[in-house]
Amino acid sequence: MSVIAEFTLHAPTLVLTPTLEAAPGMTVELDQQIVAAGYTPLLIVWVSGDDFASFDVAIQADETIASHAIIEDLDSRKLYRLEIAYDDILPVYPAYRKLGAIPMAGQGKAGDWQRRIRFPDRDALAEFQQFCAEEGIEFSLKRLYTPSDEQMAFQLTEPQLEALVAAYEIGYFNVPRDATLKDMSSKLDISKQSVSERLRRAQSRLVSSAILGE
Repeated sequence: MSVIAEFTLHAPTLVLTPTLEAAPGMTVELDQQIVAAGYTPLLIVWVSGDDFASFDVAIQADETIASHAIIEDLDSRKLYRLEIAYDDILPVYPAYRKLGAIPMAGQGKAGDWQRRIRFPDRDALAEFQQFCAEEGIEFSLKRLYTPSDEQMAFQLTEPQLEALVAAYEIGYFNVPRDATLKDMSSKLDISKQSVSERLRRAQSRLVSSAILGE
């Protein structure tokens, strides 16, 4: 059975590490990773933060990046197209491909990369950890779960999951609403205050896990 691993990587020669260390207030979100035979590997990333000046200066000197260009400028964040200096970085992506792993999400900040990767099984994850150890990459596992563990994946408790499903089914999330907290209270047989607290906590956890990746 496949497993999804969330972990942090750090090494001086991981892609963009010099830039992320030089501009610690900036965050990089991986949008696309393009690797085709005969072509220079590309990264498409969203960059956000309040220090684009430092980021742009640092990326000019970053030996892990062959070239870069801004595709979209939205003031608060920018979309960059990055050509990777393939000979000067650690071969992490080829290691994923060799193991049959599928990258799902990536975020870089302050010199570290947080990754969410689907591995074919736990043995493949163990092989990747061994690869990191051999290459001098600091590997820190944060979370491990199976794709069928939706509750664990989004860090929801059973009561929170029940409340969200019930709210959806009776139209509490519709605009305008087709149900009230009183309706939810009757359906779940708990107080309105308890319903409200469960929904707020569940929604907070969904935003944290599904959107922010925390």
